[in-house]
Amino acid sequence: MHNFYNAYWWIFLLRGIFALVLGVLAVGWPGATFATLIVFIGAYLFIAGIFAIIGAIAARKTTENWGLFLFSGLLGVILGILTFYNPFATGAALIYLVAFWAILAGLFELIIAIRLRKVITGEGWYIAGGLLTIIFGILLVSNPVAAAVTLTWMFGIYAIITGIMLISLSFRLRVRH
Repeated sequence: MHNFYNAYWWIFLLRGIFALVLGVLAVGWPGATFATLIVFIGAYLFIAGIFAIIGAIAARKTTENWGLFLFSGLLGVILGILTFYNPFATGAALIYLVAFWAILAGLFELIIAIRLRKVITGEGWYIAGGLLTIIFGILLVSNPVAAAVTLTWMFGIYAIITGIMLISLSFRLRVRH
């Protein structure tokens, strides 16, 4: 009996090739890739919102919380439309969201590191990591254009690594097929 993963090894190969190509594009053309990612996010929000609305309407007689699904769907559709209307604003919001997260995460890392001083030695590395995370967030806020390029490069490197791993996995699954 064949395993599902072995039989469909080529799906992992296609996903890996797609991720690898997307990663190379993100690293090579970060400005265009960032704009494209924002448009894709808008399309995803819009389409997911439509499906959430359809699901909410279909479930209104069987589910108490159908209103939350409807609200979520409407919000997705509205955000999708706003993204298409002004992708620059969505891109800027994404940058500021990541920057805020980095600053907050860095502060939490500092707090945890200070509390860990009683438990472990070498907490200075964790403090340094927290400070670097805070600095990263501040840099994102201070130069949003460079932040867009940086975030796109980070995504590109992630996609390249993921693509290579998926391609490798597909070949290993194919051998066992």
